Amino acid sequence: MARGTQLVLKNARAYRYDPQARTYSRHEGVVLEDGRIASLDPSDAGAGVASIDVGGATVLPAFADCHVHLTDTGYFTGARNFDAVRSYEEFAAAVRELPRESYVLAGQYDESAWRDGRAADAAPLEREFSETFAMLVRIDGHSCVVNRKTFAWLNLPPETTGIEKNASGEPSGKLSLEANWRAQSAFMAALPQGAKRAAEARAVELALSRGCLHLHAQFVGFARDEYAAEIAALRDLPGAKWYPKVCEPDPQLAKELGLPYIGGDIFLDGSIGSCTAAVSEPFLSGAGSGCGDLRYSDAQVFEYFSAAETLGISAGVHAIGDRAIEQAVATWERILHGKPSQNGCRHFIEHFEIARDDQIERCARLGIYLSMQPQFDLLWGGAGGMYERRLGTERARSMNALRRIEQAGGVLCGGDDSPVCDLNPLLGMQAAVSHHEAGERLSPASALTMYTYNAARLGHAEVRTGLLAEGYAADLVMLDKDPLDGAAFTQCRVLSTWCDGEIVYAEDRTL
Repeated sequence: MARGTQLVLKNARAYRYDPQARTYSRHEGVVLEDGRIASLDPSDAGAGVASIDVGGATVLPAFADCHVHLTDTGYFTGARNFDAVRSYEEFAAAVRELPRESYVLAGQYDESAWRDGRAADAAPLEREFSETFAMLVRIDGHSCVVNRKTFAWLNLPPETTGIEKNASGEPSGKLSLEANWRAQSAFMAALPQGAKRAAEARAVELALSRGCLHLHAQFVGFARDEYAAEIAALRDLPGAKWYPKVCEPDPQLAKELGLPYIGGDIFLDGSIGSCTAAVSEPFLSGAGSGCGDLRYSDAQVFEYFSAAETLGISAGVHAIGDRAIEQAVATWERILHGKPSQNGCRHFIEHFEIARDDQIERCARLGIYLSMQPQFDLLWGGAGGMYERRLGTERARSMNALRRIEQAGGVLCGGDDSPVCDLNPLLGMQAAVSHHEAGERLSPASALTMYTYNAARLGHAEVRTGLLAEGYAADLVMLDKDPLDGAAFTQCRVLSTWCDGEIVYAEDRTL
């Protein structure tokens, strides 16, 4: 859009959010000028201004995903995506269909959904790829299997936690905990750069087609001096707006990179599916079936949080189990003296799945932002779901407490943890509205705010994007139906996605 040029989107159902009243108002259109919103009243445009009749389409702020693994999302597509596998036999068949490459990488298998009750192992990799570096990553990313060639190449110290042994005392090829993180970091670093960048470009195209413009990308496992180059490569990808989350407990690094935040997937614990989340009561099923482990000591978490608060850097951690959540919350209470950050930091916790009522209330009191994934409940909640099998009915019903967090005054931010879940904010919002536990369901308006305005707050960007208002960036999404007036989010189709007043995705390329 040339400078000074206006464009009117008329015959629309455009929604403006009022952060103070926490309500939405509907308007008849949007006037765009210089990449920003000039007005929500089409009659404010001057005579002769170009206009587009959008035919009653719903216009909303472009969506955000507050937790996305970009390379993995783009890589685990087609034959490399095992999420449809429902038995060990299908798992082995999927391995046979993998592309014959110098580094074989696939993921998204989930034994909790298999009908035969078996577990993934390295045997299919040994049969098909014994002479190739090969890795298969579980859907939650918290465990993987590798063949013998890859295990030898990794050269993990014998004392590394998470190296499973078989009956003979030899490594089985299944890795979790520290062994898993080291293995995945090394494998991802070894992938050809061209393949990685192509995967990231595919992920961005997918995001834009889903109305998702704002991407909070997790950077995990790089050497300290590599983060700047990786962030620069990300920002070279066209179309999206970026919020790089460097997953190192190093606030000074964020300062050097010019970022207002640090962390995200700094793992205080593991996952429920892999039975590595740090919980107070043992898992009821799954490998190990213990209580999981904390990856950092209380002293290490205190050092990280203290440095962040001192530098004015918002710090985040991954915490799923109630023990990990307690470690984070109790540490923040020590540092913040029971009050929100005096330096204006927006400290945050990712996932927050198995939280007690008192932890919810304490987070609200401390001003801790909660970056959560409603699709987790969609995938694993409900009677007979993975949550119930791993944790029992009582704990399963208390999880992903969206409504209780909102009622306590907490800040809910929406994401999909792609590729763990589909990179699809509309599906995430519908999952929030249709939570398995009726008492945890959000209104459509609250679900939308999770993925728009609150996400912008988490990204320190709410003064320039995240809502439709005069002076804000013209970051928009158009839908064919109205989720704030009766339509389910998943009934809505993305017609177009706009960044700074320019179309970056259009279903109808003539728009």
